[in-house]
This record gives sequence, structure tokens and C-alpha cells, in this order.
Amino acid sequence: MVQAFSEIPGFESNVFSLYTHWMKTSDPKSPIGRPNRFSFPPLLKTCVGVRALMGVHGQVEKIGVSGDVYVGTTLVDCYSKCGAVGFARSVFDEMRVRNVVSWNTMISGLAKSGDVGGARELFEGMPERNLVSWTSLISGYAQNGFFREALDVYEWMGVEGVRANEVTLVSVLSACANIGALSMGRKVHSFMEDRKFELNVFVGSALIDMYSKCGMIGDALRVFQTMRHSNVVACSAMIVGLAMNGKGVEAIEIFEMMKLQGMLPNEITFIGVLCACCHTGMVDKGKIYYSSMTQEYSLVPKLQHYACMVDLYGRAGYLDQAYEFIKEMPIKPDVVVWGALLGACKTHKDFKLGVFAANQILELEPRHSGAFVFLSSASAKAGDWDGVKKVKQMIDSSGMKRTAGKSWIELNNVVHQFFAGDQSHPQSDKIYARLDELGKLLEVEGYKPNVDSVISDIDDEEKELSLNVHSEKLAIAFGLINTPEGTLIRIVKNIRVCDDCHSSIKLISKIVNRDIVLRDGNRFHHFSGGLCSCQDYW
Repeated sequence: MVQAFSEIPGFESNVFSLYTHWMKTSDPKSPIGRPNRFSFPPLLKTCVGVRALMGVHGQVEKIGVSGDVYVGTTLVDCYSKCGAVGFARSVFDEMRVRNVVSWNTMISGLAKSGDVGGARELFEGMPERNLVSWTSLISGYAQNGFFREALDVYEWMGVEGVRANEVTLVSVLSACANIGALSMGRKVHSFMEDRKFELNVFVGSALIDMYSKCGMIGDALRVFQTMRHSNVVACSAMIVGLAMNGKGVEAIEIFEMMKLQGMLPNEITFIGVLCACCHTGMVDKGKIYYSSMTQEYSLVPKLQHYACMVDLYGRAGYLDQAYEFIKEMPIKPDVVVWGALLGACKTHKDFKLGVFAANQILELEPRHSGAFVFLSSASAKAGDWDGVKKVKQMIDSSGMKRTAGKSWIELNNVVHQFFAGDQSHPQSDKIYARLDELGKLLEVEGYKPNVDSVISDIDDEEKELSLNVHSEKLAIAFGLINTPEGTLIRIVKNIRVCDDCHSSIKLISKIVNRDIVLRDGNRFHHFSGGLCSCQDYW
């Protein structure tokens, strides 16, 4: 099936050279003999790259041991790890004998390559499954962004009576974290406690991440404090969690504790530390910590760290310093770096620099929705509706589709999704009635819609109507209808919350006497009594 690369001029492989020497010098009658089905698996595992693999694979065919299940499974594994999943699948399909390890290896290879559909198809066709089979599919779904599917398979696994292990549960917790499925996350945590799972660094870090991303930072801290042993991974998870939940001071305290205990921070640690400084306006501290990366810990900053520094300057209003920082970067800034500057320009209404940043982004990513939205907004602010139309024409010609704002709320283990103006939910009539009630109460509190958040060429009354039906407001109204008084409401939104929604949700938390946690595309907002944890600094 595969041509031996040994015949290709210029092909060099120490492994293959060793194999060739063995073939030439070995005596078939000697105790060592010639290579056989036991020789090839370890030989294949030493190959670096697809070329070397194909060379040895060709010899497997010549020797006539390709039908051996151990050799075949090793080939599937090695091809998959080299990214040659097509070759792996060809080997798997031609195997005359397969065992559960062969199936699991192929499922894992497909899942890790992003072909979760192919992995699911194989999984459903398996003659027998074991824990590794279930875990491979769950982790594949979770790693490729199919979080709801990962949780569905986990529940199916429970119905089948298969008990999860730590590796399975870490993937499940990751899926819970990404869609804010707190109820399922708590269920997993309880399962672990009932089964006396050790709260090691691996599991503990996953729990910290899950609770942090569900906005339950107190629970994350309790897990962290319960762990017998922690390392840089667990500490970094806690620092990042505190930072994105508006607890910058507490995040810095964990970092200083790490240093006192002799732990060496890594790149992720510093992303958390710099984010903590960003979200709390600690510009001077952020500059000190950034310098310590290279001077004290010999860590080379990456694009994420540069983006954090641009964000640090930009959020504080130091737009000139942010731009100078970008110009002095030793590597080419990416979309994230320019996006941090663009966000700051939007916040501080510097449209000139913002237009420049937006154009830089469009050079790197011609279909970047945020850049187009800013250009359209800048034209609208100036009353240049012809400019808005030109931007719209650019959007149409680029084929870009603006990311639709959507929000999720979990109730009784079911995740409900809402779009702006959504009327598809079975309780839509009640939801819109509750929104009308809230609107009247907001007026009493002195709330005025921020129509500047809407860039369409429509009158103010229409703008107010469009603001009233943003997805997070629909989700909050749904939560108020379906939960007892005093219950915390948790919302996840896929993009940044607009200024108007942020202002109105603060007042709603006061009017209904409810705490509301909103996780948007940037961070967490904890609303309580008319205030937000971000202190309007986001």
C-alpha cells in the first residue's frame, strides 16, 4: 500500500539506516534472526516524521507482518501522532484483525485531528467499548469545542453503567467550564467526593477552572485551599480565575505567595498576573511584573503577554503609550494585539487611532467583524451615513458575517439559548412581558437607554427598542421568571456586553434584589445592589 521511502534519493533516517544494517548483516538462523512482528512496533515509535514512518511501513509490507494487530495498531498510532490521520485510517481499514485498543487508537487519532464526526461514527460501530473508548470521544468533543456533545456522551456513559476516571472527568469539567454548566460541574465534583477521588493537581486545577469560568470564584478558592499539594499549574489556574472575576488584588496575593514558597511562575502565570493588573488599573505594578518576566525568570514574552500590556495601557487611557509599545515590539503584532488597542480606542472614544488599528486588523484578517463594526461606528458617530454604507459594502464584498450576540442560562441542568430579539423560546410571551415590567421600573430609577450603542441609521425610538431585546436581557428575564426570589442568576454571553446592557443590568440587580453574574467575551461581571465588580472598568 505504501511505497518504501528508502528508494527516494536523499532520504536519510538513522532509524531506517539501523534497520537496513540489521537486514544486511543478520543471519536468519541466528538467535537474533531477522526483523519480525515484535521488532517493528518499537522501531516505528522511534520514527520522526511521516517520511520515516512510511519508509519503515514499506518494509513492514515487504516482511509480511502488516496483518499483525500489534504492528497495525502501532502504525495507526504513529501516523495519527504525526498528523497523517488519512494514512492512519487507511491502515486501520485494511487491518484484518482489530482489538479494542486498535479501535480506541483510531478514535483518539480522529478526535485529536478535529474529525469528531468520524470519531463518533467509529465509536458507534465498535463491537465492544471500554473506559478509554468513552474518554477518547468525550475529550475529542471537548478539545474541539463541542462542549454540549461532550456532556451528552458523558451522561450516555453513565446510563451504560461505565464509571468515569480522573482523565474522563477532567475533560467533562472542561466542557462544563466553557458553557457555564455549573449544575453538571457540581454533579461531577460530588461524584468525585463520593468516590473518594484524590484532589490532586490534575483534578484540582480542572475544578478551579470550572468554578472560575462559571463565576463561582468562592467555590474555586475553596477547592484551591483544600488541595494538599499545589504547583504552578494549580496556582496559575487560581490566578487566572481571580483575574477574570475582577479579583485582581487577590490574584496578586496568590502570585506573591507562590514566590515565597519558591515556585517558579510560567508563561500562563504571567498572563493571569498581567490580566489582574489590566482589570484593576494597576498600571505600575503591571509594568514591574512584565519586566520581571525576562529579568528575574528568563521567560520570553509571547504575543499574549504583549496584548496584555497593550490592554493594560489602553484600559487606563494611556493610548499613546499603548501604541508606542506596539511599535517597539520585537515581533510582528497580531490581531489580538491590535484588537486590544482597538478596544481601548472604543472605550476612550479615540476614533482616529481606532480607525488606524481597525485597518491594521483588516490587513491581517480581512473578515474581522470587530474591525468592521468599529469603522461603521466611527462613521455613525460622525453622522457620516455614507461612510456607514461604504463599510457595509466592504462587509458584503468580504463575505464576512457578523457574530450574532447570544446568551445562555442554565436551569435544572438544561442550557437555554437566546439571540437578540429572539421569540422562539416557549416562554417568549412571559419573557417579553417581564422585560416590559423591568423597563418601567428602570425608568423610575432614572435609567436612560444608551442609544449610542446602536450604529444603525434609525431614529432613537427604534434604537431603544433594539437595546431592550439584547440576548442577555432576555436571558435575565427568563431567569427571573423561573427561579425563586433571591436566587443567583448566571448568564454566559459570547461577545462583549454593550455599555447599555451593563448600565441597565446594574440597576436590575438593585430593583429585583438579585445578584447577577454575567460572563461575556472578555471577563466576568458580578452585579449586586446596583454595582458591578468591574467598577465600570472593563
